[in-house]
Amino acid sequence: GTPIGERLRDSCGYLVMGAASKFIASTITYPIQVIKARLQQRSQVVEFSEATGEIIVTKREYAGVVDCAGRIWRNEGIVGFFKGCVTNAIRVAPSAAITFVTYEFVLDVLTEER
Repeated sequence: GTPIGERLRDSCGYLVMGAASKFIASTITYPIQVIKARLQQRSQVVEFSEATGEIIVTKREYAGVVDCAGRIWRNEGIVGFFKGCVTNAIRVAPSAAITFVTYEFVLDVLTEER
């Protein structure tokens, strides 16, 4: 079999690659998730304006995906498509890393010559 130190080093590499791949994939696809979430939200949203200290009730009704994307772009810019992206990436990366290591370990055990 493979020495423990070598397996541990390989596992660390797999952890990093699993986390990095999920981080990149979730960042690339995050704008789609934002649009989906906005389309699924209730039509009225209560927001607090830090600039004026007012509570604002905003009515959000979108005609579709293109309308939603256009309004996010006009009102919030590119930043609007990535709100919460880092938090999401931190949430999903560890599970992807563990899945990646587990897969490689099981594959290694099953293909090991006896």
